[in-house]
Amino acid sequence: MSKIPEHINVKILGDIKKHLNPDLKYILAKLFGIHTLTTIITLAICPQFGFQFFKTSLNLMHYFMKFGQDFCDFACGTFFTATSFFIALFVISRDELRVLKYNKFLAVSSVILISIGFFAIMSPQIFFELSLLWIFGATIGATLALEIGIRLQLAKFY
Repeated sequence: MSKIPEHINVKILGDIKKHLNPDLKYILAKLFGIHTLTTIITLAICPQFGFQFFKTSLNLMHYFMKFGQDFCDFACGTFFTATSFFIALFVISRDELRVLKYNKFLAVSSVILISIGFFAIMSPQIFFELSLLWIFGATIGATLALEIGIRLQLAKFY
């Protein structure tokens, strides 16, 4: 029986380590890409702060406003971020999800800050319209979606 050459052994172990411990920067970039795509979808059916990429017959904001402005702000923020995280659960790998599990605060706050930055770039008066309830809803939506997804995805494997 021949012995495996050292350089091959090191490469295999390195590949396994890289696969089991994905880079957080890569995962956050992937999450940002997913969020960018889902933003187009969510803003099409729930326009926020006057943004709607294309008009659809479904307008969730119309239904949310029936319960008042405060509820609408909260529900729109929740829907906006929760959608991104739920879609991400189908795209990211189990190992990437495990890394996100231990970096929830960073992942959630990054998505929310990027979203606020996008709205601010597109419309500088956003700071007058931005509601703490929207931020609270966005935080709750992203956190719950991530937590539920982690529990569901990782439960399949244990």
